[in-house]
Amino acid sequence: MTGKLVARDYDPQTGITEEFYHNEQEGTITIRRLQDVEGQLNQNKAMFNEHNGIGYGDSKGAHLVARIPLVVVEKWKEQGFDWFKSTDIERRRWLDKPENAFLKVRPGKLAGTTKNPLSSKVS
Repeated sequence: MTGKLVARDYDPQTGITEEFYHNEQEGTITIRRLQDVEGQLNQNKAMFNEHNGIGYGDSKGAHLVARIPLVVVEKWKEQGFDWFKSTDIERRRWLDKPENAFLKVRPGKLAGTTKNPLSSKVS
């Protein structure tokens, strides 16, 4: 990161740290957003490996299929995919991409017909 770190802000609600760097020569401020997601991703992997085909759901048939850190949702938006403005099938297809498999907590494809749309809630 070029420039001098001038401020750091941590949000305990989201676990996101923002760092503000000032580059005096260029007259710019750069904002860097960080989130420690290692614990969550390790838990995703453990849940995926321990899944036995039952559980992770509620009485209405909704199932936990993925846990997505906020910084990942923000990165996707930079890449042109807005989780919150996408349709259910678009979210399922996005999560079915091999590069997003680390977010799933259960095996299987998500794309297809369903009665229970994926929630826009992000954990």
